[in-house]
Amino acid sequence: MIGISQILNTAKEALLSHQQSVSVVGHNIANVDTPGYTRQSLALTPAIPTPDASGFFGNGVQSLKINRHYDQFMVKRMSDQNSSLSNLQAQQESMRLVETSFNEAPGLAVNELMSEFWASWQTLSSYPENISARGAAVQKAKIVIDQLNSMAAEITRTRFDINSSLNAAVADVNMLTSQIAAMNVKITASETDVRQQNDLRDQRDLLLNDLSQYLEVNYFETNTGAYSVLMGDGHTLVENDENWQIDLLDDKLQWISKNSKGDVLKTAALTESEAIGGKIGGWMEIYSNIDPDTPENYLGRLDALANALIREVNQQHSQGAGLTRFSEQLTSNDAAQNTALLTSTIDAATSTDTIQAGRLLINDREIGKIEGATARFGLANIKTYNTAQAINEAITGVRARLTTQVAGDAVAAMGAGEDGNVITLQINGIDVSYTVDSTSGPPDDTDPATLAANVVAAINQAIDDYNDPTTVPENIPKITIEAAVGDGNNGGAANSIILRNTNAGDESRIIISGIDSDPLLSETKLGLTSGTYVADADHNTGELSLFSHKDSININAGVDDLYLDQLGLGGGSRSSTDEGGDGQLIFEATDNQVLFAMQGFDYSDELRTDGGSFKIWLYNNDDTLALPQAVEVSLERAYSLQDVADSINISIINASGEATPWLNASIKDNKLVLTPDADHQFAFGGDTSNFLATAGINTFFSGSSADSIGINGVVEQNVEYIAAGQVSTIGEIFRGDQANALLITNIQSNEYVRFTGGKSDTLGGFYNTLVGDIGLKGRTVDRDYEYNTLITDQMNAMRDATSGVSLDEEMADLIKFQQAYSAAAKLITSADEMMQTLLQAV
Repeated sequence: MIGISQILNTAKEALLSHQQSVSVVGHNIANVDTPGYTRQSLALTPAIPTPDASGFFGNGVQSLKINRHYDQFMVKRMSDQNSSLSNLQAQQESMRLVETSFNEAPGLAVNELMSEFWASWQTLSSYPENISARGAAVQKAKIVIDQLNSMAAEITRTRFDINSSLNAAVADVNMLTSQIAAMNVKITASETDVRQQNDLRDQRDLLLNDLSQYLEVNYFETNTGAYSVLMGDGHTLVENDENWQIDLLDDKLQWISKNSKGDVLKTAALTESEAIGGKIGGWMEIYSNIDPDTPENYLGRLDALANALIREVNQQHSQGAGLTRFSEQLTSNDAAQNTALLTSTIDAATSTDTIQAGRLLINDREIGKIEGATARFGLANIKTYNTAQAINEAITGVRARLTTQVAGDAVAAMGAGEDGNVITLQINGIDVSYTVDSTSGPPDDTDPATLAANVVAAINQAIDDYNDPTTVPENIPKITIEAAVGDGNNGGAANSIILRNTNAGDESRIIISGIDSDPLLSETKLGLTSGTYVADADHNTGELSLFSHKDSININAGVDDLYLDQLGLGGGSRSSTDEGGDGQLIFEATDNQVLFAMQGFDYSDELRTDGGSFKIWLYNNDDTLALPQAVEVSLERAYSLQDVADSINISIINASGEATPWLNASIKDNKLVLTPDADHQFAFGGDTSNFLATAGINTFFSGSSADSIGINGVVEQNVEYIAAGQVSTIGEIFRGDQANALLITNIQSNEYVRFTGGKSDTLGGFYNTLVGDIGLKGRTVDRDYEYNTLITDQMNAMRDATSGVSLDEEMADLIKFQQAYSAAAKLITSADEMMQTLLQAV
């Protein structure tokens, strides 16, 4: 029955509901400037009506729940946009530091300084005997050197700054994920289907917004109200009350999973800055462009410029001579470092299997596709060649080399009528002679296996005799070749004759000559063909040799040894730390090394040891020639610096006829030391092997990169050693000769200078392209940042239209709720008067 009590109850509920509405409005007004706050409103609904004969009488109002004005789709877009904007902001800040390193302001521009350097050589070519002109060339070079050194140092500082920012950001991410997980616990523990922790949810969204500034994140809400947060590449950061951490190890972002005891269960490297996103992704993007040992990035290209400048000038400078000859001990500027050597035989059983690009990493550099091919006579020659090519193209800091091998056809049996025939041929100039024996057997040369074994023995004996150090005069160079009988599994057909280099990774040529093609002659039955054979897809031992003189050889081939087995590197026995089955191999110099290796020079890839040589002119102290011709030192088959030293000493002894060399070559601290006796001086008269430039002898520059480039100490101490001229064909050195200086000047306009990575250009053109790319990157980042700032502002405005607090709207709502509250109070007053009237009537 409807009565006064019902009216009082309606008024009471109205008072409470509108009081709550005022409270919610007051909460909105109080948080108008609170970051991340979402506007709230109280949802009201009519109370359940009371039925009566006249119909259903309403019982006023009741509050349902406090709603957040929350657009989930917009918040998700805001998170993505926030990540993009933060990524660009980090790139912009870092690029400004990088651009400072490549400052092209007048007086600091590298091209301007290099032009002055070339101009000093032009002046020197006009006045080659002028000491001040020589000093000016050194001073201009020092200015270029100082600028390159400064740029490299500035990039190093920038890398340090970015690394510090990354470490701080990683700590912030780990703190934020921990806070989000803790917030999940609070929300899920206190919420019901009706009651939501709106303020806690705002705080969690704010934490998520902060997290998205550092990383690209995806998230979704579970049915319990908790957030699951994932990185852009799918790694989980938060799930319910758990959180995962990231770390920065060896300049790579790591995702780390730990158990309850804190033990690391799984670590995965995250390398794609685009997938990482946020500030961390932006910093890593720029960091990757100034990370050392990466040829294609900014620092790598600056190093390539310095490397090419050093190489080009030194190779030409080493061809010439200064105003004075060398009369004192001369030590090479560069060292032939002891070099780690890892050798393996490519698995012939899996030679047809192709290893796809990216399956192998060597020193963190991806190796391209390695094509499989059919094995021949038990060796995977073609796949071995393809493997070496792929590794070298990746520029890993490891040099992959083959070992030359040539196999003839199977020998044919000698006939009885050929007994006593003399077979002659030459192996790399060594005379080999064999007399056929076809009547003393069996076994004799009528048996192909016996013939092959006999000829192989004759070849090896001839090589041993040639290499005998007691031979007078001693032969040079030593021929490091051996012969073997083919067995069908060592690269040659059964009963064929195989010739191969004995040093692992020796790609020196094998020359077979003196074999007549007349089928009536006995020598044609040996199956050998005259020719010069070099290490290629058809002529190698199937053995891969990896050299590294700076770092260890670090191979990552996945989670198992599948690919390592194909390369003959699996099984867990390749190094002292190798564990089989894990797809990893770390090989150190302590596991196996070549002392004083020619591959241990920074510029070892420039060496020309097949037919290459350099000339040394020897003079008496009275300026007359000690020998009528230059001593030609062959680099043929030089495998170590000791081979070069021996070649120098033996060549001089053979030329002079003396028991000891007038110019003695020795090795100290992995460097070549040339020491003339008291009666002689020396100069260099040309080098087709590039050894002098590679070793830093008679060169202008030292070093091999932007941070190591310098002036050769010999030139710096005495500018008379600047090689502006050249030794004439009769050994004369003219003070006014400018031939070599002109050739050095011409380097400036050479369009075919080679740079690390294979590109050719002028030195100036290469640097201009680098500076242009840096400027373009900076402008692109600036433009994208401005555009994304506008997009972010628009999205913030759209969000605020839904979720933001408007004081005008809140004041209007406040007045409305106040009036409603007053009306409800008036209703109570009216009901009270009605009750008083009723009581008075009684």
